[in-house]
Amino acid sequence: MVQTSRRYNVLILVIFFLSVGLRLGMVSFNRESNDDHMQVISLIIKSGTLPDKSNCWECYQPKLFHYTAAKILQITGADKLSQNNMILAVELINFLAGLITIAVVEALIRRTPIKSETLKLLGFGLVALNPGLIGINSQATNDTFVILFSILALYCMVLFLQKQKAGTFLLMLLFSLLCISSKSNGVVTPIAITLSLFVKAWMERKQVAKLWLTGILFIAATLLISIINPLNQYIPNTQKFGSPFLINVSRKPMPYFHWLSPKVCGIRSIMDGYGTFKFGSLIQHPRLEYSGTRPDNCTSLWAVLYGETNSSHYNNFPATWSTTGNQGFTLSRAIFILALLPTILIILGAALEMGVFLKSIFKRDSALAADTHYGLPLAASIGYILFLCVYLLLYTNLAMMKIIFIYPALILTFPLFLMRAVEFIDAHLKNRIRWVRTVFAVWIVTLLILYAVDIISMIQLLYSRRMGI
Repeated sequence: MVQTSRRYNVLILVIFFLSVGLRLGMVSFNRESNDDHMQVISLIIKSGTLPDKSNCWECYQPKLFHYTAAKILQITGADKLSQNNMILAVELINFLAGLITIAVVEALIRRTPIKSETLKLLGFGLVALNPGLIGINSQATNDTFVILFSILALYCMVLFLQKQKAGTFLLMLLFSLLCISSKSNGVVTPIAITLSLFVKAWMERKQVAKLWLTGILFIAATLLISIINPLNQYIPNTQKFGSPFLINVSRKPMPYFHWLSPKVCGIRSIMDGYGTFKFGSLIQHPRLEYSGTRPDNCTSLWAVLYGETNSSHYNNFPATWSTTGNQGFTLSRAIFILALLPTILIILGAALEMGVFLKSIFKRDSALAADTHYGLPLAASIGYILFLCVYLLLYTNLAMMKIIFIYPALILTFPLFLMRAVEFIDAHLKNRIRWVRTVFAVWIVTLLILYAVDIISMIQLLYSRRMGI
């Protein structure tokens, strides 16, 4: 474990408790979610059984979150409360899960051999105060669960790569299973872990058989237990609906490569949806609109993900989160401009990570591969991004353009990529331009302050709506 200074520990606690306060403020006044998962929870409480796709809109989902929430409500007697108070109780479950998530991210950042404590603090701050993460941690949905268990599984994998302990392996397996049982896209995490295990097996000439066996055992156990796990409903889904994996929307025709379909929010063509980042449109109109003149950025996957990541106001949904006119535009524009720097650095860091990983593969250098955790951050990040891209290609509409679909990996990996990029640049500067470090730190701190202001403004909006002001 890397030793840290008292100053570092104090500042980590300051950031952590600031994020606690922001999340608590959101939970105190928010009673709406992007999707209605409370209906699933209520059906479980009333019937004592797991509903299926035919029972409600969100009933197609794996049921770990819903079953856990229902049982906690029943055990605590909160199921007898009003609907608003039941929602609050479920939001508090996600509130706690969100805090565990950022604590795990900090634990991994702390373990990295990066010497700069300032850089570690800034990396943690970008996660802990991220508006997109705080927003979803404040809603009664299953997204916080899949993010939490994915992050825990990936963290255990990092520990297992360093020391192959049976206890760590079992925890990694457990969290992977819980990840899958939280949401269907959670399958990406055990796939990424398996690939990383196989890379390590290929690298380690002395433990080849043991590591290959470990990888095979992990994926086989994950597959078998997931199939028979009643919370996933794979067997009854296949028997009743013809597929283990279900969704509540119909597939759309495949979009053309260049030709634009009529103006809708979503994929109009492959080039327009995947090949553009409409930053100018984001600055011009930094909020989604669902009627009237829709901003051009709503057809670009990367623009939508960028907006959702950096502002709780961008989605303009649910209803109590929405604004009209130019309300909040100045704040959102400032955030989007400042967020460009860390975004570019994260992309650079991912490219550098890929370069180091490929070099380690070609040279079969285990020490070099260990520096990239045997490709684990890359496999997880690319896996979730590819999942989202394919998902969006099949269904094309704006509802599929959600940053929460890739947060189960990126919340853990983007501070790692950011730190790699900054370390690379710092090493090449060789103290020749020292003021760059100061400018970078001030830039990110300013962004973090605006992140907090963004959430505070959302809390004020939710408060005014609840109070009828």
